[in-house]
Amino acid sequence: MIKQSFEINTLHRGKYMLSFFSLLILGGVLSSQIPASELVKVISILFTIPLILYLSVKWSKNKSIWTLSDKVLTIQFENKIETYEIEDIDNIQSLTRSGGNLYVIHFKKKSPKRFWRNKLFSSDDDNLELHNALTAHSVEYYKM
Repeated sequence: MIKQSFEINTLHRGKYMLSFFSLLILGGVLSSQIPASELVKVISILFTIPLILYLSVKWSKNKSIWTLSDKVLTIQFENKIETYEIEDIDNIQSLTRSGGNLYVIHFKKKSPKRFWRNKLFSSDDDNLELHNALTAHSVEYYKM
């Protein structure tokens, strides 16, 4: 039995969305308090969006180790481990999103699981190697 491990830069989706929109609203509230024209307020918000994006990604990073063996796919996060039997997986989709990918694991008998891969403000990960290993294990892997 050969085990292969791959480090993937993933985000906690809920934490990311919560921090992004909270910081965006906070920035809007703060800019509304500035005694300046509406144009200056809008431009100030537009210039804070990259900082908001950076902070949201930084706070919601959730690196994962994907371990693939002949019979099992294990996804290990800092505080939890998820294990899936290869025979239960129907296919895996990699949907391109701005800033990363959305991995969707479709199962034969239960609802899909989603994992958000991040490429923003992070080092390279093992995405291509994971794709090749899944294909070699006869797991259908669709890249869209």
